[in-house]
Amino acid sequence: MARPRIYFVVQPTVAHYREPLLRRLLESTRYDFDLVGRFKNSESTAADEIHSAADEVLAKVRPLTFSKIRGYWWEHGQVREIWHGDHDAFVISGRIHSVSAWAACAVAALRGRTLIMWGHGWKRPEEGLKRRVRLAFYRLTDGLLVYGDRAKELGSSYGVPAEKIQVIYNSIYPEALTTMARESAAHPGQAPDDDGANPTIIYSSRLTTRHRLDLLAEALGGMPAAARPKLLIVGEGAERPRLEQVFAEHGVDAEFLGAVYDYEQLRGLYARADLAVSVGGAGLNVTQAMSFGVPVLAEDGNPDSSPEIEAVIEAVTGRYYQTGDAGSLRRVLAELLAAPTQLRQLGEASLAVVRERYTAEKHAEAIEDALDRLLARAKRG
Repeated sequence: MARPRIYFVVQPTVAHYREPLLRRLLESTRYDFDLVGRFKNSESTAADEIHSAADEVLAKVRPLTFSKIRGYWWEHGQVREIWHGDHDAFVISGRIHSVSAWAACAVAALRGRTLIMWGHGWKRPEEGLKRRVRLAFYRLTDGLLVYGDRAKELGSSYGVPAEKIQVIYNSIYPEALTTMARESAAHPGQAPDDDGANPTIIYSSRLTTRHRLDLLAEALGGMPAAARPKLLIVGEGAERPRLEQVFAEHGVDAEFLGAVYDYEQLRGLYARADLAVSVGGAGLNVTQAMSFGVPVLAEDGNPDSSPEIEAVIEAVTGRYYQTGDAGSLRRVLAELLAAPTQLRQLGEASLAVVRERYTAEKHAEAIEDALDRLLARAKRG
């Protein structure tokens, strides 16, 4: 019996961190995935672009071209694909500002196609016109693939049938690499009570205004120099020159390492770290750190945070500090760095959560399971 064919638009781009997931989907024994996607993060400046997947993976993905006018999108070819209906289901971007997605919904309804959207869904509570428009948008589809449990809770509370919303989480690494990470996590950085050396913290994300890294400079600058941890900053972006100056002005010796995509290099850097700090909106930087057995200190309730923030469970896999409060960040940071045993326990729990939900294998399996349920639901009518 032939496997169902799925037209599958990769979200948000065919980036380096999507590569393990895409390899698993292409190996699927349950579905034939025809992958489509953007190769570049065209919404960013050159300095903020996300590195693409390997050429051998890109060769198996059909490039998705688009036009953008004042924040509105038209993704070329999608409506035509749905009209012709050469696939058993179509998974497209769940961008509310995508005009082609609205058109795709109309065509799918007209032609009787199964249309599923993949996106964040609801990252935070909504009211008024914004809520009504988003609900109207999602009601046009046969299902939603969302990244976190919060999105499903919010959508269900707004009246979307719970079975229509499928949580697939997110991923960066395959399970085998999280096993390797566990080995490196057995040798954490030096804590203050080891040989007198200060501990090490790591920050990994693009250096953009969204992440407000100035707060970390202020928090560290307010600590006594003798107690100040070493700081590794992994990432590139338009804000780097200014941030280098900000950290210098606060007297903080920060090691700016630029963008690092090589796994072994990242593994070595996280093996040096006792704690990862997420400033501003959190995202895959959370699960990256936890994949290496390093716990995360993140902002509490930041509206820009992506669903990956759900992996940080207070006092279980990490800690939270008050959003935008340098004093709160400084206090919780000091508490954690003074408790190396607790840090190790948080790191072990972090890695367990990643292996349970956030590996490429778990991600691919969640997508396949979601498709099973949504295609069966669509057949029932």
